[in-house]
Amino acid sequence: MANNSIRIPKFMTEKKDIWLFLFVTLLFAIIFVLIYQPAGYMRTTEALSHWNKHIYTAIQFCAGFIILTVSRFLFRHVNKTRPLTIRDMLLWIAGELILISLSLSLIASLINADEDLEFYDLLGRVSFNIATILVIPYAGTVLILMLRERSQQIEALKEYIERQDEAKQDTTENMNFYALGGKLSFSTHKVNVLYIESADNYSNIHYINEGKEDTFILHNSLKNLDNEEKYPGLLRCHRSYMVNISNIKLLRKEKDGLVIELTQGGKAIPVSRTYNERVVKFFAGDK
Repeated sequence: MANNSIRIPKFMTEKKDIWLFLFVTLLFAIIFVLIYQPAGYMRTTEALSHWNKHIYTAIQFCAGFIILTVSRFLFRHVNKTRPLTIRDMLLWIAGELILISLSLSLIASLINADEDLEFYDLLGRVSFNIATILVIPYAGTVLILMLRERSQQIEALKEYIERQDEAKQDTTENMNFYALGGKLSFSTHKVNVLYIESADNYSNIHYINEGKEDTFILHNSLKNLDNEEKYPGLLRCHRSYMVNISNIKLLRKEKDGLVIELTQGGKAIPVSRTYNERVVKFFAGDK
């Protein structure tokens, strides 16, 4: 798949990360103009009085910041409606640069109406300054957020591996299933249980027996089995299914929703919307 077809990272549209980017951009813009004092910008203010220079600078900063803020949150809204790609993001950034450059050049042209400043020459210098101001905040915040996201992914993976190891520490531990009335009806090693499927007032326990998948019909409902204290290690993921966390291979997203694959057996277990949050929290390490 081409890089320009890759979906944008999640942090590009997170509200707190957008504000971080805007703050860094504004701070860098102020430092850039006040300390570096680009020639193109200084030429547009040399005919102004001392106080008018400050007013002009404030207007430029406010206009640029407002345009960038509206653009970032509009980008976030569009991405919710139609997931955007890296190519879309690059085109959007180019559009931001053009819009900000045109707006600030127009402001500079109006304020300096009596001066001999060619608009297109002014536009070229303003565009260069805007691109210079934005490139470091863009690159810096994206790098920081990428490192943060990678660190979070590594931590989540470590926690998941630890939970998997804990679940498999004692493979000889039995999982006992009781029928209505409390009578023990079925018992097997915990690691043998794959998933449990609802069948009205009965439950079909799918498990590994001598290397092959087998089924035991238990006279008890899935609702009664959905008890973390009584049946630790079983995760409810659907109105009709529970899975053994010791045998979860992976969680993947399909067109119709999330699906759980098990380490053994060929059945893919669907995750319903009702249990989406519970399953995602489990995989994220938030029990």
